[in-house]
Amino acid sequence: MKIVVVDHVYLEEQHVARLRKLGELEIFGDPPSSDDELKRRIRGSDIVIVGWSHLTGDIINSATSLKMIAIWATSCHYADLEAAKERGIMVTHVPAYSTESVAEHAFALLLAAARRLRTADEHVRKGEFDWRPLGGVELAGKTLGLVGTGAIGFRVAEIAKAFKMRLLGFDKVHNMKRAEQVGLQFVDLQTLLKESDIISAHVTLTPETTGMIGKNEISLMKKGAILINTSQGKVVDEKALVDALRSNKLSYAGLDVFAEEPPAHDNPLFDLANTVLSPHIGFHTAEAKVRCTDICIENVERFLAGQPQNMCGAS
Repeated sequence: MKIVVVDHVYLEEQHVARLRKLGELEIFGDPPSSDDELKRRIRGSDIVIVGWSHLTGDIINSATSLKMIAIWATSCHYADLEAAKERGIMVTHVPAYSTESVAEHAFALLLAAARRLRTADEHVRKGEFDWRPLGGVELAGKTLGLVGTGAIGFRVAEIAKAFKMRLLGFDKVHNMKRAEQVGLQFVDLQTLLKESDIISAHVTLTPETTGMIGKNEISLMKKGAILINTSQGKVVDEKALVDALRSNKLSYAGLDVFAEEPPAHDNPLFDLANTVLSPHIGFHTAEAKVRCTDICIENVERFLAGQPQNMCGAS
């Protein structure tokens, strides 16, 4: 049984030891430079563990002995699920490992945007101390619209409740018990966009959610609204977002994710003062990294024992 860790997955010594007990192990610490390099890495493998690389149908089909893809992430979009299904390859993911981490990071971006902390920091570092250009807004009494109310969305709602915010949520599944506990009202997407002062995205990337916040949706938002995205970059139409930030239709955006990762060096978001950006680190806490790897390896162990868990696409 050959197991290949194809890119930069967080591994401690005990994780490596667990994997070596399961079979022949090969670990690559850096992302592959090309699809051809990725194909070479997984050639002859039975199980691959992937953190960041995208396993397209072509790449999956190049690995003729592949039996399992263990994704070191919550999202399943790193693997072509249809291609894997056609081959009978099991694909697993790690749900809910980073709920606290991502929710806290979303709120960190929200606070940084509301109080213009990036601009204030640069202001002080340049030797300036005039507070007058740096006015922010209070969160108390503002409306927070959560696009996606899974575990992370509801955790953000719980934090926002402590800030005395009004809570709106949009999702195709309505958890009324949780909504009642935090005081969240479910509405349609158009209502959420029109009434929210701050919109925070917490949906997984699917064909349905790709581009779900685009030019038309942004046009419905309040002038001066703030957009936070810690879910997936392609949920938001980046060009429409840039246009809205340039025109001050939106006052600020806090982004941990981008349409392409890493983003191009000339990404126009980099030139906008009314953004606060981070390199997809919402999950990146000491606690969450260990938890993710523990569950990811457990997924492999359970698969080999004939008791699979956390399958992508499972109901």
